[in-house]
Amino acid sequence: MSSSNKFRHRSNAEEEDASALKLGAEFNNAGCLLISEVKYLLENRDKDAPDTKVYNKTLEYVKTFTKFSTTDSASAVRETLRREPALTQFETAQIANLCPATADEAKSVIPSLVKIDDDRLEALLRDIQTMRKFQS
Repeated sequence: MSSSNKFRHRSNAEEEDASALKLGAEFNNAGCLLISEVKYLLENRDKDAPDTKVYNKTLEYVKTFTKFSTTDSASAVRETLRREPALTQFETAQIANLCPATADEAKSVIPSLVKIDDDRLEALLRDIQTMRKFQS
């Protein structure tokens, strides 16, 4: 590898930083799904769902880590988080997938949330915890 290729590769890596929402060019316009939404999509595929190791492991993963058991509860969480205009799709998905209990915890696992006032973030997190507790 030439030195110019090493430099180019290094500069691209330095540009990516999830804590600053720099996810790379391929993610600039990408939508983000909640794990609960992925679970629903995989479980409701036509009968032609692939029986491959990757598909089955992915389905096992989303069943294990889903936080919201119904599409209604996942939709309600997404709608609640949409009310906070400062949140990006990535942050919305991370909050819903991780379900942090406090603003401090949320900001430690999703550093870009420092832009949101603790009281407002705490209110959003309480709403999500309530939805999670009472999902039908």
